[in-house]
Amino acid sequence: MPILMKLLLILALLGLPQFGPEGTIVWISSAHADDDNGDDGDDGDDGDSDGPDAVGGDDDGPDAVGGGVGGGRGSAPPGGSGGDRGEVEEFFDSLFGDGDDNFVEDEIIGVGLAPAGRAALISAGFQVLSELPLTSLDGALTILSAPSGLDAEEALGVARGLVPNTVFDLNHLYDAGGTGCEGEACWGARLVGLGSLPDGACTRGAPIAMIDTAVQAQTPALAGAQVETESFVRPEISPAPSDHGTAIATLMVGRVSPDARPLAPGARLLAAGVFGMRDGAPLAEAATIIRGIDWAIGRGARVIAFSFEGAANQVLQVGIRRAAQRANLVAAAGNGGPGGDSAYPAAYPEVMAVAAVDRRFRPYRQGTRGSYVEIAAPGVNVVSVGTGGGQRSYTGSSFAVPFVAAALLRARAQTGGNAPAARGLITGSAHDLGAPGRDEIFGYGLLSFEGDRCL
Repeated sequence: MPILMKLLLILALLGLPQFGPEGTIVWISSAHADDDNGDDGDDGDDGDSDGPDAVGGDDDGPDAVGGGVGGGRGSAPPGGSGGDRGEVEEFFDSLFGDGDDNFVEDEIIGVGLAPAGRAALISAGFQVLSELPLTSLDGALTILSAPSGLDAEEALGVARGLVPNTVFDLNHLYDAGGTGCEGEACWGARLVGLGSLPDGACTRGAPIAMIDTAVQAQTPALAGAQVETESFVRPEISPAPSDHGTAIATLMVGRVSPDARPLAPGARLLAAGVFGMRDGAPLAEAATIIRGIDWAIGRGARVIAFSFEGAANQVLQVGIRRAAQRANLVAAAGNGGPGGDSAYPAAYPEVMAVAAVDRRFRPYRQGTRGSYVEIAAPGVNVVSVGTGGGQRSYTGSSFAVPFVAAALLRARAQTGGNAPAARGLITGSAHDLGAPGRDEIFGYGLLSFEGDRCL
């Protein structure tokens, strides 16, 4: 909502005088990444019952939650609730949000822009910043700057009115929110039954892709792993630190500890770096995300993992739909708390949304809930590598994603590469938690699919 309209609404509520109303992709930016948190402390036992039936409460708290991608985000308040807030304060928050823009200022993006539409936009004062072919997703991505005097949201309305047959949206910014061993690093794989596959078991299968921060492929934890990296961050923007992406990559194809096996041993990993630093925070544009998806599909990925969350975006949705025709997609369900908004891309129906649980089957207290949640996996105090290569524990739905991505790679082997059937194997074999059947906290339940090979 434009600031002027918000001010008029406040004046109205205060009883003061009111005034009456007077084949190409185009992107408009607005998105925040998944607020995953480094968590160096283990959950303490607070007396909750152990075991799969102990699902009434959230995970032990408060965890020592740190920042998001690269540790740049603020800590969650103790207990995860933020404390009691007055109705007036909540009302003003609903009007103005948290004070952070969730899209690139003065830009929009779109898909399906024909030459005539392009000319109409230019005549209206738009400038074409870039036109990027999406060779694997059958189209092209256009990034436009808003006409002088219009903000991004106003420009979006103008573009949609001038060229109604083209999909436009803001350029949203998104937040990045060991198998078979006996050590602490392997509890997650043991919990969900991802038994050890021999070294190289996934070498001949299709590559697995992740859309995340950059990955430090030279870290000792990824020694010997097949990791192909590509950056899609604008040249004028500094890439975000690689901590988050490196931790996710290590879970999938690296070794957290000498006795730990990766979740997808021998698989080729395609790592698309899409996060850049904006005002000190690691954020990914919708435009860079869709370019990363296009690259991953073109390189043969048949499972794509998204460890971040943000707003719904019509242009990104087009890319998701096209990618889902060739690959299984899995994403973090979000860390917005039980009353948080649906997180995207997880909430798109083509994507498997993963919620985080702790080792005692309890939901992560800051996990987002909703009808779109499809499966639960370990995401509280998951052990991976940190800055400098040492072990570190992480908490957030981002860190539940690698378990489901690896399971999908194995499920595809049992279904001959049939993506819907592989998805059905995962949900059909889940260990039901919470209310009988699918629910808004655990989806179909805890991931419980082992598989004996990859595809």
